[in-house]
Amino acid sequence: MNTAAGTARAQKPVAPVSLPTTIRQVMDELGVLIAQRRTVVEIGRTAEDPLARGPDQAVKQIIYHVLRNAVEASPAGGLVRITQHQRAGQVVIEVSDEGPGIQPTDFSKIMRRGFTTKSGAKGQGLAEVEWRLAELHGGISWESPLRTGRGTCFTVMLPAAADPQ
Repeated sequence: MNTAAGTARAQKPVAPVSLPTTIRQVMDELGVLIAQRRTVVEIGRTAEDPLARGPDQAVKQIIYHVLRNAVEASPAGGLVRITQHQRAGQVVIEVSDEGPGIQPTDFSKIMRRGFTTKSGAKGQGLAEVEWRLAELHGGISWESPLRTGRGTCFTVMLPAAADPQ
């Protein structure tokens, strides 16, 4: 089915998107929330500048929602880790937190629009992430709880702008 909205989305410019730059922009946008929660955000360094392929706004929204969820899930003063790298034609972003983890009974629900475990939240973030990833031919997976018995790590995969030489 071809809709006007679908046509408009398809016409957004597709270009290389620098993950380190986009992550810094998202960190700036989430600065107040990060400060209020006293969250420590650790960004893993990489020798390369991983470049995703896609409209920059879509890539930014994906990172925004995954990082925001990690900050909100972590306890006050908690640690959130972000790593990024490129491999086999994909860029990979991993975001881990120290929150309570996702209950196994919620695994099948967390990507549904309207599902949330947070009081006062709307449950739109991960549904938006999944929709954007489908649009960009990417994917998402998660591990929860982590080996520590707590926390969650989301792994986002996006097409790379170009294979590394």
